[in-house]
Amino acid sequence: MSEQALGQPAPVFNCVVHVRRADDGMMVAHVANLAGIEARGRTEREALAQAVAAFKAAVSKYHVAGDPIPWIVESPPGPGETKRLIAVHL
Repeated sequence: MSEQALGQPAPVFNCVVHVRRADDGMMVAHVANLAGIEARGRTEREALAQAVAAFKAAVSKYHVAGDPIPWIVESPPGPGETKRLIAVHL
């Protein structure tokens, strides 16, 4: 039974993403607060959707197992990058 079915609110996590246009014209979305997640798409929306889906899957795995989430210290966006903050509900 899910937490929502038990009357508990769904946990919410902040996904910090840095987005930039690559040399090949594709958009790159790099998750800045959880290591190893990067996605590419033709549009920013497409790249963000893929990055958020991967973030949600990773965080969900840790959360369900009761393991600590290995957050990393977020660095500032690099040249040509834009920071996006996305609330992710499990």
